[in-house]
Amino acid sequence: MKRLKESAHVRYLGFTLVELLVVIAIVAILAAVVVLIINPLELTRRGRDAARLTDLANLQSAINIAVQESTGAGAVAVLCSGSGTYPCNGSSNIGTRVSDGTGWVKVNLSSQKSVSLPTLPVDPVNNATYHYAYCANNDAWEIDAVLESDQQKGRMESDGGNENATDTGGRYEVGSNLTLIAASGGSCTY
Repeated sequence: MKRLKESAHVRYLGFTLVELLVVIAIVAILAAVVVLIINPLELTRRGRDAARLTDLANLQSAINIAVQESTGAGAVAVLCSGSGTYPCNGSSNIGTRVSDGTGWVKVNLSSQKSVSLPTLPVDPVNNATYHYAYCANNDAWEIDAVLESDQQKGRMESDGGNENATDTGGRYEVGSNLTLIAASGGSCTY
């Protein structure tokens, strides 16, 4: 009789198939919610935009210092180094990264005392849509870039330039004259 009692109390240790399926379904739902909340594509776009904004701020500072340090040459000779004529322009997806005025930015940043920019930056994507564009006319200059993240697109409207995010081909603009690069009517095109 004792044996029967022991055999009646046999327990199986483990999970049933239904329990495993329920746990897998819960984990899949949580993973989907996390992916929707985090949105890895938007995070990648934000990272590229952060690099763009940093690059443009560094270039803006370097060009402003180069113009201030120029003595007797005039702004045209500084902003359109090598060509001597204006408007002069360049694009990061076509031009070189050389910072001696022959690269896509036509300012000789390698000869300046206060500026240390050994190579010109390029856009993280650097294709026909996402690249940096430079233009100088007379005594003013502008650099444009397209921002792609939803978080940063508002900067294209509030930068004070003529190419807003609501326009087709809206861009983020920095420089001393934010109307040089335009879809139509500017000295240069993007």
